[in-house]
Amino acid sequence: MTTVHDVTPDQLRGLEAAGEAALNAALGRLSAREREAYWASVRRAYNAPYNDAVKTPRTASAAAAARA
Repeated sequence: MTTVHDVTPDQLRGLEAAGEAALNAALGRLSAREREAYWASVRRAYNAPYNDAVKTPRTASAAAAARA
């Protein structure tokens, strides 16, 4: 298995370009709306672990139970 440490910076740039070209070719068959939906799902998936969930307001009884 090749790792980042096994390639030179020039090889890495070539791999990045090849990966981007392959992705663009795969997404090229989609409509603009479908591509936007794809990227929205990617952003959601990658950002999910870093974004706090929407917090619901705690009721007084829930706050009291949490302290107990």
